[in-house]
Amino acid sequence: MPNVGFCMVNPQPEITPGHVVNVARKCEEIGLHSMWALDRVVYDNLEPLTLLAAAAAVTSKIRLGTSVLLAALRSPALLAKSVATLDFISNGRVTLGIGFGSRQNDFTSAAIPWEHRGSRAEEQVAIMKRLWSGESVTHKGKYFQLEDVTVGPRPVQQPHPPIWTGGSAEAVLKRAGRIADGYICGSSAIPQFPAIWEKIAGYAKAAGRDPNKISKAGLTFMAIDNDKQKAIDACAAYLKRYYGSVRLDIEKTFVVGPPEACAERIRAAFANGLETLIVGGAVPDIRQLDLLGEKVLPLVK
Repeated sequence: MPNVGFCMVNPQPEITPGHVVNVARKCEEIGLHSMWALDRVVYDNLEPLTLLAAAAAVTSKIRLGTSVLLAALRSPALLAKSVATLDFISNGRVTLGIGFGSRQNDFTSAAIPWEHRGSRAEEQVAIMKRLWSGESVTHKGKYFQLEDVTVGPRPVQQPHPPIWTGGSAEAVLKRAGRIADGYICGSSAIPQFPAIWEKIAGYAKAAGRDPNKISKAGLTFMAIDNDKQKAIDACAAYLKRYYGSVRLDIEKTFVVGPPEACAERIRAAFANGLETLIVGGAVPDIRQLDLLGEKVLPLVK
């Protein structure tokens, strides 16, 4: 079966404390490839690395990822330690998806400059890779300075957990080609993924990298319901809560409607060249995962 992952996007008021571990168990039970969490500060989502640590405790097979973590909001040493710890307790199942930020209030709330956030994150990634190697790091850069710093534990995955990037700006695609082990395409861009990938592959080659070693992923949202309009309305409610408005055609973009329609949308995403599709559950009901496992995934296979 293609790599299908599930992203927990529901805000805290819509779920109960036991929801996280129940979702993690269910993701593994139905044979999903991975479980993911989003990252915001000025929003009532759960902190992603904490969430994934809880998921790690009740699973043993699925990969655990961030889609995507605002890496620039953390210091390199602290984030390197947190990710290495998660990789250790999950026995090497972490994928670190990072984003460069699209909402200024997340940065101002953390007292981090909004300007140059992309180059800040890129410098941070370079530092973390050195820290994960176990070496003593001295770094005097534009944004970060470290003097003889060694951080443990080392991650289980060597030389480091895969680092994927997300975003659509040209500068982001260039960074994906230069530094990423994988790229996460946004839902509205999945139909255009071949053209996007051509750009990333070109930037990778220009940097002396093999683009075939960069994983291809996409993020979309899901509501399974025999009443397609009800599924569309559920996704619209999620978008309005998260973004403040609906700026796309949900029916043509998301995984919505009866199982066959959802399976067709998933098949189309993989036909566009994706290797992993991450679906965010717009409806905070674990029965959505039951429907995904029982009714949708068998049609995808």
